[in-house]
Amino acid sequence: MSHTNGRKIVGVAMAAIAGTIGIGVIYLPFIADRDKLRGLFEEEEMPQEARKEIEIIMKAEQAAQQAQRGSVGNSGHGDGTSGRKAGSMWQNIKRSSP
Repeated sequence: MSHTNGRKIVGVAMAAIAGTIGIGVIYLPFIADRDKLRGLFEEEEMPQEARKEIEIIMKAEQAAQQAQRGSVGNSGHGDGTSGRKAGSMWQNIKRSSP
């Protein structure tokens, strides 16, 4: 093996390393779809039954959130001030201590 052959091997190895880094830095994050690479991609068209099921679940969640908002608003405990005038934290401590 001569000196020239060693330079060629090093040159090919450096090119392979640079190519691998280039693919890892440019291609994978920006061009390749990560979900497709992992096999987690979804079908482009969702079946109608699944779409209706999701809509029913979303409507039920929205109704539950509205019911919670209504119960908090009607109870009167939503503000947390308990009838006192807001002031300094230290004044409240002085008033409550005997």
